[in-house]
Amino acid sequence: MIFNATKRALFISAHPDDTEFGAAGLVRVLIEKGVEVHLAVLSNPVESLPAGTDPQKLLNEQRASAEILGLKSDIHFYNYPVRKFSYYRQEILEDLIKLRESIKPDLVVTSSENDYHQDHNTLACEAIRAFKQATLLGYTHPWNTRKVVGNVFFELSEDNLSKKIEAISVFESQSQRSYSQPNVIGSLAIEAGIASGFHYAERFELVTMSVKND
Repeated sequence: MIFNATKRALFISAHPDDTEFGAAGLVRVLIEKGVEVHLAVLSNPVESLPAGTDPQKLLNEQRASAEILGLKSDIHFYNYPVRKFSYYRQEILEDLIKLRESIKPDLVVTSSENDYHQDHNTLACEAIRAFKQATLLGYTHPWNTRKVVGNVFFELSEDNLSKKIEAISVFESQSQRSYSQPNVIGSLAIEAGIASGFHYAERFELVTMSVKND
């Protein structure tokens, strides 16, 4: 039903790589089905990089990752300070509303309210305000939550999962993190598959659903 009602989808990341970890498989599924997919990234967290690193490194990794996934649209980049999104709630809301008006997405995918990273949580709350008339899904990063959430599952093919792993591997700046390892990504896809009856899957929290009756 979601696929039939979706012509334009918008994925929103608090930081580069958030969408890849949470929903890269769904990005691929939508693109394969001919959906127009957009990506917005709200920060460039250079603070997390070693001193002397090219400040464009994460943004360049994001562009390369999006290309692997087959994203055709330009990425909407913003520069909100990392770990301080809560100070800029109104500005973030206004930028999300501008995206809503320019893209007019049927489907919006972003962080879950159950994610306790302060930026992810703030973005989730403001996305609910901005996109309350669209279908809104939240993805979770298991390392940022103590609650397993997910009442919507999307089946992934082996190629979808392979592309997800490849897209994440482009983020060399994050390669030291245990959850970026291919076996971890594959295990999460298998776990979601077991929960849903698929071989591989991604899980999402359904926040709102708005389906046009054509």
